[in-house]
Amino acid sequence: MKRSLVVMAAFLGLSLLGCGGPVAEPEAAPEAAPASGEESTVSQFATCTALCTSGGSVSCSGTTCSSTNYQGVTCDGTFKPCPSSCSGYPACDSLAGALCSVEGAEQYCCSSGGGTNLLTCGRNSFSSRLRWLY
Repeated sequence: MKRSLVVMAAFLGLSLLGCGGPVAEPEAAPEAAPASGEESTVSQFATCTALCTSGGSVSCSGTTCSSTNYQGVTCDGTFKPCPSSCSGYPACDSLAGALCSVEGAEQYCCSSGGGTNLLTCGRNSFSSRLRWLY
């Protein structure tokens, strides 16, 4: 009885050991851009792409990468942002509330999030002086 138990345990052990060989993993397909606002992460050598507000995209390749649409991509710990869509415009934070001279005039500016806003020269309820308003 003990001998048959030992033989059965050895057979079972060898069977399980024989099934534990290396497993071939399929190659990772290139990463598609995630849905709007979603974040995606890859842990094998891959290329990540994020859509940008300018209508373009930004990509990078690395051992690990992640992407967030309208923000940028990170590969191997290095962040690559989407290009600013408002280069050449003044910062909205420095312009909003500042005095202006032509009522109804409009001025594009660069918001802190990287997009553009349109300010209008006008009066508000706090002052009769003309100021750049959102």
